[in-house]
Amino acid sequence: MGVSVPELNLLSRGQIIGVVRVVGCQFSETASSWGMPQQFHWHLANPRAITPIPYIGQLGLFDVPDELVREAVA
Repeated sequence: MGVSVPELNLLSRGQIIGVVRVVGCQFSETASSWGMPQQFHWHLANPRAITPIPYIGQLGLFDVPDELVREAVA
């Protein structure tokens, strides 16, 4: 796929490292080159890396206080 995955110990953890706009979501009965079958697939746009912000994440979508990222994405 042309994407290299770094070793686990090199991954940034406990940080917000980027932002993205969710522009859609669809359920797929079949597998594709980028998704598993019988799953919802998010359509993303405008991904941007930001200066890392310490933050403990969660599984799935979750809200982050606007003031935390406002300066980083300006």
